[in-house]
Amino acid sequence: MRLFFGIAFTVLSLQGVGQLTLKTIRKIENIKSRTSERSSSCQFMKNTLPFWDDFSVTLDGTPDSARIWGMDTTRQWDLQNSRGVFVNSTLAINPPSYKVVTFDGLDSNGQFYGEEQGLTDQLVSDTLELGSYNETDELYLSFYWQAGGNVEKPDEGDSLVLQLYDLSKNEWETVWSMDGVQALTDSIFYQEAIRLEQRFITDTAMFRFSSYGDQNGPFDAWHLDWIYLNKNRAGDNLFYQDVSVNTNISILFSPFRSVPVNHIDPTDLSISVEATSMNLNEEPDRIGLNLDYTLEIVDFETKKSLFSAVELIEDLTTFFNANPLIIDAVGSVNYENIRLSDLPSGDSVIIEAVISIDTTNIKFLDDSPVNLRVNDTTRTQYLLQDFYAYDDGTAEYAAGTNILGGQVAVQYWVNQPDTLTHIDIYFPNIAPASDGRAITLRILNDLNNAGTRISQSVAINRTDKLNQFQRYQLDRSLVVSDTFFITYEQNVNEFIGIGFDRSNPEAAKYIFENSDDQWVRNERLRGAIMIRPVFKSGFELVLGTTENEFDEHTIYPNPADAFLQVSGHYQKIEIRNLSGQLVFVQKKQEEHDLSTLDSGLYLVVIYGDSGVITRKLIKQ
Repeated sequence: MRLFFGIAFTVLSLQGVGQLTLKTIRKIENIKSRTSERSSSCQFMKNTLPFWDDFSVTLDGTPDSARIWGMDTTRQWDLQNSRGVFVNSTLAINPPSYKVVTFDGLDSNGQFYGEEQGLTDQLVSDTLELGSYNETDELYLSFYWQAGGNVEKPDEGDSLVLQLYDLSKNEWETVWSMDGVQALTDSIFYQEAIRLEQRFITDTAMFRFSSYGDQNGPFDAWHLDWIYLNKNRAGDNLFYQDVSVNTNISILFSPFRSVPVNHIDPTDLSISVEATSMNLNEEPDRIGLNLDYTLEIVDFETKKSLFSAVELIEDLTTFFNANPLIIDAVGSVNYENIRLSDLPSGDSVIIEAVISIDTTNIKFLDDSPVNLRVNDTTRTQYLLQDFYAYDDGTAEYAAGTNILGGQVAVQYWVNQPDTLTHIDIYFPNIAPASDGRAITLRILNDLNNAGTRISQSVAINRTDKLNQFQRYQLDRSLVVSDTFFITYEQNVNEFIGIGFDRSNPEAAKYIFENSDDQWVRNERLRGAIMIRPVFKSGFELVLGTTENEFDEHTIYPNPADAFLQVSGHYQKIEIRNLSGQLVFVQKKQEEHDLSTLDSGLYLVVIYGDSGVITRKLIKQ
């Protein structure tokens, strides 16, 4: 079997205002209030030089506490802790090293700062003990910045600002700023180096980066990387002996992040892997012209190797930056026709791909304890279970339309027949909430010929847990063997959002919008909508099945006249009309009296021990 699948998301909007757009996600847990328990492989003495962070070892999206970003609440004057910045590996383009810190109009919980233009995110250092240094030591603070990247580029009047703390005046002083109109491109990182004047070199030295722009969303974005403060640096000595893997490994089962494990035939599987790297050296021969890249794919549980190979880049002059102020040269390594040996069997398998660079011949930066080898390796895990997914399971935003009748369609094609049984959708926490609203799920043969194979109404059952999918059982299982589409249609004239993941830009080419009954390929959003088809094991390969073959909860009689019974263990039921309005709620009863309901079609939401189940009910 040749592994060749595709997925496409399409959005039908009846008017221009119904275009597919992004919205922020509410994060129930305040990530800034958590105490980091991670340990960094970079070892530093706090409050002393060197100060270096390329964010490559950050694990949870917030600046690493090992680099003391805004944590010293006992010593700072005019304390303003870091706020709202997001450490990530997907929003910037070709960064100097793996992961950057992003500034935009969202706070640390993914909410708007306000409705105006003004201060948005901020990254603040702790106090640094620099009193033993002076101007002859030539202290320089350098960093790389990018405007926009994979997010909206700042406009004129939007800015990124660097300030140093002046103890003598007890105030912050701006020493560098960049206006959005000055940033000519959104795809290149630029380096700046600021020499510290004597008034900033004290035992309570601090610096901070602040962004200013639109306060109401993921807009006017700036990215920072490779922030470095140390002594004895000449202003024109801005090259570093660092070669890093600077992006995620390309998707192993492209365009999917995940595929059903029983859809993979290792004997007929041919995949390729690509990774990119950055060389910040001035003269490549200072570290040697040869560089080894090693790829290993392992069974994550047992660490057994499934594939291993080494690629030798023989000439680093093909991707080094002659100008230290402009980072625009990226190297890449490709592994073609990969065959996985002894792929683990089972219902759920996790494999891990690891790419590393051999940089043992590279010295530490400036003979300081800065270990540049921490960014030489990147790892990516893949969950192989019973579903297809473009996404990596983590949403940065919500994507959707805001009009009655807005639709999203997902196209699939497979090379072997299988039984489609469920649909997984992530409905994130957004404002206003969509809880209880009704949507109509459909399975189509194609978008141009109606060809509806299944049509059923379901309720949106959002949970407060981040990135938790809702699994919707189809009214009947369905054999698919070639191309099919999954669509949902919203039944309200307001925004219905589905999780949107930025980690897979390749998925963007499969997103379409419908304007005036014409499908148009998406050219605005880069990423994947978090909706997944599920081929649940244990179901027979049949065209249909009765409702109670899937779950213990059955409603009867259906159609119902005056009374309704529900089988199985549950706590309560809710009944909603097709507009999502709650019309009936009652705790568990032997019989539920529905005599007050008008005749029509309803959704029964059953809160059971194992989760929330939705059933369609006809009231006579």
